[in-house]
Amino acid sequence: MARRPPDRNRPDDRVPPDFEVCVAGRPISAQSHNAERLAAWKRVVRAIALEHWPSERQMFEGEVALRITHYAQYRFVDMDNLAKPIQDALQGICYREDRLVDVAANWRDINGRFRVRHMSLPLARAFSDGREFVHVRLWVAGGERDLG
Repeated sequence: MARRPPDRNRPDDRVPPDFEVCVAGRPISAQSHNAERLAAWKRVVRAIALEHWPSERQMFEGEVALRITHYAQYRFVDMDNLAKPIQDALQGICYREDRLVDVAANWRDINGRFRVRHMSLPLARAFSDGREFVHVRLWVAGGERDLG
């Protein structure tokens, strides 16, 4: 069987993330007309990030890769606007400048079949809970530049 080439949206094909959390529940779009629900979603993401961010760790400086995967039975219609509230919630905890964050978001059917190798504890816990969730991963950008 031929090995598939690494997907540019999945740096985890090469190295584990520098920070990772899973947030249970359906994400709220940045374009939501319900400002209270949007603010509540950002507070949840922020609280979970604060809970898991090591107290001795400094914020990431420079470029950061943020990969968000929404695991649910149905696709989140507004994938472009799924990432922004999460990105905003992480700013000031994980990184200083969200303009230096390279973001990619995607969806996976939570009932799908997965080939699992070296599953992280946060991801295993989220799957074992059985509810839809968002898997958030951060990598400090290396010296490589994507020319593709």
